[in-house]
Amino acid sequence: MPAVDLKHGMFAWTDLIAHDPSGANTFYGGLFGWIPAGLPDHPASAYTLFTIDGERVAGLTPMSEPMKAQGVPPMWVSYILVDDVDAVADRVEGLGGRVHLPPMDVVDSGRMSMFGDPSGGSVALWQAGTHQGAERFNEPGCMSWNELMTRDPLAARAFFAELLGWTFEEVDLGDRGTYHLIRVGDRPNGGIMAFPDEVPEDVPPFWDVYFAVDDVAESAARVASLGGQIIIPPTEIPMGTFAFASDPRGARFTLWRER
Repeated sequence: MPAVDLKHGMFAWTDLIAHDPSGANTFYGGLFGWIPAGLPDHPASAYTLFTIDGERVAGLTPMSEPMKAQGVPPMWVSYILVDDVDAVADRVEGLGGRVHLPPMDVVDSGRMSMFGDPSGGSVALWQAGTHQGAERFNEPGCMSWNELMTRDPLAARAFFAELLGWTFEEVDLGDRGTYHLIRVGDRPNGGIMAFPDEVPEDVPPFWDVYFAVDDVAESAARVASLGGQIIIPPTEIPMGTFAFASDPRGARFTLWRER
């Protein structure tokens, strides 16, 4: 069972759209100890489930050749659990967003859609069938946080408040501005923040996935040894320690250790 009581509007899952599935299996297996497995009821599926001690923590899907030809980079995708994918997706464009992938069934696992908010960040919706989401959170090797980096956090915040009923708490980050902490009810559910000034203008808005680790410095060294890149080295902040990284094909993610 999931480590938290997942409800409408909460982040429930993440998967990697990969250029090189075999290489990704090797990299993330070496980094987090993930064991790849196919969908048990659909052995012919190309979708891979990553597990820890037999419990699902993330997934991987091969990128299509047309997407590769268009220059789409590999990426981690965050999924928000909703009660009715079609009803939520129908409201996206009226609120200023853009539907990238209309609602579709994923065999009997669930129903999904992908969209972009008015500030440009892309995220997915998930309506559970046989698969509700991750079975572990906030443990080493598991998803622990989801964060939108954008140049217009107020536009994104207003959009998601209307679309999903998210509420926000403002946290003063000093020179780095205001952090918009997302809440679903009383539960923290991720964040939205503006890009730092030093981020190049050509970097598009994106949802970053945080994975918990025991030791950020040790995990960062392992990223480099496995052929990945550390973009921001281990950095301490009041809440904990993080490092911003990418895998050998360029998919970005964050290593995180809560204080």
